[in-house]
Amino acid sequence: MARLSPLQRKLKLKNPSASAKQKRSQAHVDVEVVTLPVGKHINLDLDSLSHNGRGVGRWQGKTIFVEGGLQGETVKAEVLSDHKTHAEARLLEIQQVSEYRVEPFCPVYETCGGCQLQHLESAAQVSFKQLAIGEQLRRLADIEPQQWVPPIIGENLGYRRRAQLATRYFADSKTLLLGFRQSGHKHIVPISQCPVLEPALSNLLGPLHDILVAMEHTQWVTHVELLQVNSGVCISLKMSATPTPEDHQLLASFGAQYALSIVCQQTDHDDLWLSGSAQELSYSVSVTGIDKPIELDFSVQDFVQVNAKVNQGMVAQALEWLQPQAGDQVLDLFSGVGNFALPIASMADQHVTVLALEGDYAMVKQGRKNARRNGLALVDFEHADLFDASARKLWQRKSFNKALLDPPRAGAKGIAQLLKGQSLERVVYVSCNPASMARDLKEFQTLGLTVAKVGCIDMFPHTPHLEVMALLVPK
Repeated sequence: MARLSPLQRKLKLKNPSASAKQKRSQAHVDVEVVTLPVGKHINLDLDSLSHNGRGVGRWQGKTIFVEGGLQGETVKAEVLSDHKTHAEARLLEIQQVSEYRVEPFCPVYETCGGCQLQHLESAAQVSFKQLAIGEQLRRLADIEPQQWVPPIIGENLGYRRRAQLATRYFADSKTLLLGFRQSGHKHIVPISQCPVLEPALSNLLGPLHDILVAMEHTQWVTHVELLQVNSGVCISLKMSATPTPEDHQLLASFGAQYALSIVCQQTDHDDLWLSGSAQELSYSVSVTGIDKPIELDFSVQDFVQVNAKVNQGMVAQALEWLQPQAGDQVLDLFSGVGNFALPIASMADQHVTVLALEGDYAMVKQGRKNARRNGLALVDFEHADLFDASARKLWQRKSFNKALLDPPRAGAKGIAQLLKGQSLERVVYVSCNPASMARDLKEFQTLGLTVAKVGCIDMFPHTPHLEVMALLVPK
């Protein structure tokens, strides 16, 4: 079992053992349930952090979650909601400050719902996330990894290459709100810059706001998505109607002025490119031992990781753990446009064959194009609903000795059963939800596999969002 660092020991998660829970339940079986009126001010000591980064304390035996509080702090908080087993509160005053508390760098930190952990020192954020992953694995699947590897980290600022902003237009005053949603509300927090966006995206927020206000039908724009790609910046406008010729020309001129690609998206309509080319959306992944990077094209509807540097580290670690060798047959599930499949298949001198399966047919077609673009003949992209047992038909007559899966937040429930009969030597599981991953890893263990390595991936600094990679090998 891996030892905890001093920092991790200090940043303990709220994780009572099953026996502790049972004893506490028995001790309080006859105790009257404490009620807390909404709006009540209480003083309490915070002794741990919850899995979503809130400070945790107890008031007359009831668990209190305090947004913005940190372990080791004594605080005054206001009750926001009361439940049978716990209450939720907001921070009013810090009477004793944690040694890991720092001053948030963003001027709209207190209202914007984007970066909830800016008040926690960066190294402590990563330690907290690794502890959160370990807690989920123990509590939900009784799993203790044989080895914890160092976390994959990148830049703390300027790291997001993709972000969606909301809009609201007030016709009477001809004003536009352009920004992120307020934490816990639908209200929009207007922003003119964002420290976590890549600088090229952040610098466009002011000019973009002005050009949208200048449109004849600003109210038709419902959302704005910013993307940093190999060729520059792309702006995707979600619109309720096709822009008029005047607005089309206005946006096209704006795109030409700033060398942007601009696309209009409408439900049940083909994308309308107002500036630039639909062929310009791509990103690169470098692979050790390969002379040139893998180029991956994608559309504005396709999923790509928002943190380019951390994605590069994630792909490199997945290849290291998978250990592709001559003659390997690799199954890549939830393959997207080829983020993992193409780097694996690029090891052509090893003659590694890859079957990549994806439920979104548009991304399947894009994956095939990416394979052709990079001259990779040993990878095959196929369309499959991986939550349907019929998907097994795509590989039931084939033998795979290695597998990689990168499912959505819901996880890959049932996938292990579909892989019965395959002689799997290594399985790499990449997840954005440790809870669903823990459930799935427990199922994979029924195939005679055990969790050999686990590592935290800090894809979203300053947020409690967790990314994790696990390696399974035969027991």
